Amino acid sequence: MIDGVIKFHIEHEHKTSPEFTAYIELEALRSRLFALGLIGETPDGIGYGNISKRTGQHTFFITATQTGKHAKLSQDQYTYVHNYEFEKFTVYSQGAEKPSSEALSHAMIYDIHPDIQAVIHVHSSALWQMMIQENELATTAEYGTTAMVHEIADLYSQRTPFEHNAFVMKGHEDGIITFGQSIEKAEKSLYHITHRTLKKYAKHK
Repeated sequence: MIDGVIKFHIEHEHKTSPEFTAYIELEALRSRLFALGLIGETPDGIGYGNISKRTGQHTFFITATQTGKHAKLSQDQYTYVHNYEFEKFTVYSQGAEKPSSEALSHAMIYDIHPDIQAVIHVHSSALWQMMIQENELATTAEYGTTAMVHEIADLYSQRTPFEHNAFVMKGHEDGIITFGQSIEKAEKSLYHITHRTLKKYAKHK
């Protein structure tokens, strides 16, 4: 896993972000994911996993880069993305810290449908391998690249997002993304894909 390395261009301002009204709810979700080991840090000190919440048409809050090791995050450790441009491969943000290295992938998911309100990116070696073996919806590009952003767009060009609201990242070891029309629905999507994959995998064993 080589999460945490920002590959897109970022224009970040170290200034106070707008009020993050969903902080308590999103942080509660993150705490559960951290306790399950789905967000964390590798033995060599590389953070993995990130979550975000939409606040407007092109705006969202996302966990800051390299925060995976922390069991709890302060409001300052959620970064405000106030714009993004795919053609320039650029994210515009503000806050105490720079946004997650997956910020542009989150942006593309929000662009898929205006009703998507939350995105979850976790790591699980076992679930990742099972989802690949069960031919679940997948991307193949390396994380944080233009190819990854375009692949996400292509995945949903012919699919209804809320019927296929999870995918495995073959080009990003252990990476899995889910999303939903609320923080609660995004979390339920993660647990649903886990249950469904385990059930299918068990039948083939």
